[in-house]
Amino acid sequence: MSADDQAHARHDLGLCRVFEAESVGPPGQRFFRLRATAEHGTALIWIEKEHLSELAHTVKRTLRTSVKPSFPPQPLNPDDFLVDFDFKVVSIALGHDRASQRYMLLAQVSEEEDDAIVLWLEADTLDRMADQALDAHDAGRPRCPLCGAADPDVDGRRHVCPRAN
Repeated sequence: MSADDQAHARHDLGLCRVFEAESVGPPGQRFFRLRATAEHGTALIWIEKEHLSELAHTVKRTLRTSVKPSFPPQPLNPDDFLVDFDFKVVSIALGHDRASQRYMLLAQVSEEEDDAIVLWLEADTLDRMADQALDAHDAGRPRCPLCGAADPDVDGRRHVCPRAN
C-alpha cells in the first residue's frame, strides 16, 4: 500500500489506541465489527464474517504470529462510546510503512474512490485484534475437546480430529 492509497482516503484517524474485533447478537444472527479509538476519532467498522476471518488470517501470516487465546472486548456501553464513523465496508486493505514500522488499514466505505478511512496500527494492537477476530468468528460453535478446532457440522458431517487418529 503506497502513500497514493492513503491520499485516496477522505479520513485519516491516526494511530489507534484501541482496535478490537467483536460480534454482536446471538449465534446464527450475529453481525461483526471492528471498533477503533484513534488519535483523531472513533469508528465502528461493520464487516462480513468471512472477511473478518480473512483479515485475521492475513494479519497472522503478515506478522508471522500464532493464534493466542484472547480476552473478549469490553462490552460497549452506547453512552460511553460516541462514534465519529459507523459504516459497513465495501473493501478493506492492509499495508505496512517500513519507516514507522506501523500498519495501515484502509477501509473503503463506498465505491467512490476517496470515500475511505485510514487507521494506523502498531503490530501488537493488530495482532491482538486478529486473535479477537478469530475468537469472534468461531464463537457459538462447539469446539473439539482434543484439538480445539471449531466443529463445522456442515451437511451432517462432523469434525475429523487429527489427534483422534
